[in-house]
Amino acid sequence: MIKREFHGMSQTTEYKIWHNMIQRCTNPNSPKWEWYGGRGITVCERWRNSFVDFLTDVGRKPSPELTLDRIDNNGNYEPGNWRWATIEQQRWNQQRKAEGVSKHGNKHIARLTVNYKRIYLGSFQTKEEALSIRHSAEIVYRSEV
Repeated sequence: MIKREFHGMSQTTEYKIWHNMIQRCTNPNSPKWEWYGGRGITVCERWRNSFVDFLTDVGRKPSPELTLDRIDNNGNYEPGNWRWATIEQQRWNQQRKAEGVSKHGNKHIARLTVNYKRIYLGSFQTKEEALSIRHSAEIVYRSEV
């Protein structure tokens, strides 16, 4: 059950982040439900029930350029699975459509986007091979971000 809290912070950036996180994970009418609650992403009970507990765990947003990010994109919003991240860091962490591999005829094409530039990684016989190459490329490029 959500605690009724009086913290005077309902107009802060952190409160809006908390509120939006709750909405996209619990409200099927939220425009982002499909990518969060609809995929089974939840908010831990401690955070879901208390903005003050959420703020105690994550602290104030350290910079306007940062957003709340789940380290494991398929994991829940909970202590140990969050960080303040840049948009570029979040892009690395997002669930990718078809994992960055598409099929053209009987070939699997691997691509990667870094700093808004699409990088062609090659054409492969199997999806597994294309995914393996893409994963290796992510490790190389991620270390440069």
